[in-house]
Amino acid sequence: MKNLIAVAVWLFAIPALQSPAFSSLPPWNRGVLEFHQLSTGEGNAALVIFPDGTTMLVDAGGSGGQGARAGARIADYLQHAGVARLDYVLLTHYHSDHAAALNDLSARLPIGTVIDRGHDYLRPPDTDPTFTRYRAFLDAAQARGATYEPIRVGRADQIVLRRDRAAFPSADVRNVAANGEVWTGRDDATARIFPPLDTLSAEDRPSENMCSIGLRLRYGRFDLFTGGDMPGVPDAGAPPWQSVETAVARAIGRTDVHVANHHGSIDPESEGFLAALRSEVIILPAWSPTHPSQDVLKRMLAPRLYPGRRDIFATLLHDVTRASIGPRADQLTSAHGHVVVRVAPGGESYRVFVVDERGAGGAGALLGVFGPYESR
Repeated sequence: MKNLIAVAVWLFAIPALQSPAFSSLPPWNRGVLEFHQLSTGEGNAALVIFPDGTTMLVDAGGSGGQGARAGARIADYLQHAGVARLDYVLLTHYHSDHAAALNDLSARLPIGTVIDRGHDYLRPPDTDPTFTRYRAFLDAAQARGATYEPIRVGRADQIVLRRDRAAFPSADVRNVAANGEVWTGRDDATARIFPPLDTLSAEDRPSENMCSIGLRLRYGRFDLFTGGDMPGVPDAGAPPWQSVETAVARAIGRTDVHVANHHGSIDPESEGFLAALRSEVIILPAWSPTHPSQDVLKRMLAPRLYPGRRDIFATLLHDVTRASIGPRADQLTSAHGHVVVRVAPGGESYRVFVVDERGAGGAGALLGVFGPYESR
């Protein structure tokens, strides 16, 4: 009976289009999975609220290197969303536009577990300022009671629902990729796609972006993928294994929603990746005038890669970017705002809400509601 009531609320309380009486994002309800891609203008940050209320922050970037302004914006948004504790904080890789705001968050919210790609494989030098600040964040979080774990690729039992896991058995998180290790799509098996480091020339060694963590969120029939800055189109003359997207696409296949890798910059969203996922919704976590590149947006919109609808939601499209891209920019479904994917109880359908990032507390008026989309 409770499930029927939840579905009824989902179907009838949320209109298909924005109405004057429905001007802000409704609060999260038990049984709903939410994925919030934040628009801070300085880097990547995403909030996940699982059906039982478990919370996870994926990245907290600040483009200025120090991240204080972005950290305040993220913390304000979390407060606005009713998040009083982060059960998980996951860092996809050690770049400032993904990590620099973490220090300013740790003092404002209790954190349960911190997960990153580990400190052994291609560890950044201790003189790297971003890595130095991140290690300070990690030390401070552990001093306040947080635990630390490196990612375990292939597993679906590391990031789990902590409040009522038994009530939502179809919700899970699969650790798909990190450090050149990729899930094969079978059980917990993984394969290493990077050659041994001692066999590579200096110019062919994996970059920090290539080591990004990739995650698949699943709830019933619904799937979402987010993969940090992993590349899909190697530089001219580079070895093909540098397309991390290729191995990831083979593992995860068709996916309802995915977050564009590397902010839609030059090297992600390869043809093979897009054709394998066939996502109906693509979230473009843009913050720089270089996001997205013209070629990437062209591939995203190409009808010959896969048929059917695809709606692209950008967190921030700068005017100069729009001018350089030209008319193709008008095909974006939205060009700024926090992008919130709200999955119905059980995962059969979902909607996308776009929230103005310019409001008080970092979350203003509702700019649009899209869907419902049917999970596949």
